[in-house]
Amino acid sequence: MMASPSENTRGFTVIELVVVIAILGILITLAVPSYTGARRNALVSEADSMLSELKTMAWLYYQQYGTWAGLTDANFAGAIGFRTPPDAAACWDYGLAADATATQIQFQATGDNTPPKCTPVNGATITLTLRGDGSSLRDQVLP
Repeated sequence: MMASPSENTRGFTVIELVVVIAILGILITLAVPSYTGARRNALVSEADSMLSELKTMAWLYYQQYGTWAGLTDANFAGAIGFRTPPDAAACWDYGLAADATATQIQFQATGDNTPPKCTPVNGATITLTLRGDGSSLRDQVLP
């Protein structure tokens, strides 16, 4: 005598499916913050790299003219030869935190949330201060 199809085939019970979904939910809950943190760190490294280039250009300007006085947010890029990255989806806006003085200049990278990939740094600021005595100070505020 043959067994009925319901006796030979066994599917997953509702409880087994709920347990699997719960385990997947826990794993996702643990993985998402790690991914977001790694993404934020990569974006901060991008800003640090650009600020390092700004630092080099600013020191060259200072060595040539002996001052940063007169550099403003509107004219500093052209004066020191800085061009923003060609990537239209850049996550940072670069500028001066305040008009430069004879002995100090302060660059600032501000997180931009225009492209959705930049959400981890929305509202973040990284400030790099250069002083005429050769010292520099980096400060960051992350959301």
